[in-house]
Amino acid sequence: MMKTFKWLFLLCFSTPVFAADISSCTLKKVEDEKNYCKASFAGSGTFCDMIRNGELKRDCTFMVIRIQRDNAYKIKPPAKEVVATE
Repeated sequence: MMKTFKWLFLLCFSTPVFAADISSCTLKKVEDEKNYCKASFAGSGTFCDMIRNGELKRDCTFMVIRIQRDNAYKIKPPAKEVVATE
């Protein structure tokens, strides 16, 4: 009885998880949206250059610059020094 209740609770109150990756971009029909999606996952301006809509191309370029800056200037915690004892 308790196992059944656990499963019902899990099924009723769990939310579906939708994982997305660059392969999900190929499902888009409009080429500009497809290239914007690919640029958002890859963080590369190459896909932004393939966009024909000027406004979307500009937004894509700024997004890619932000992604690249976040990756380049991410503050990393200092590594702990290992002291060798003899």
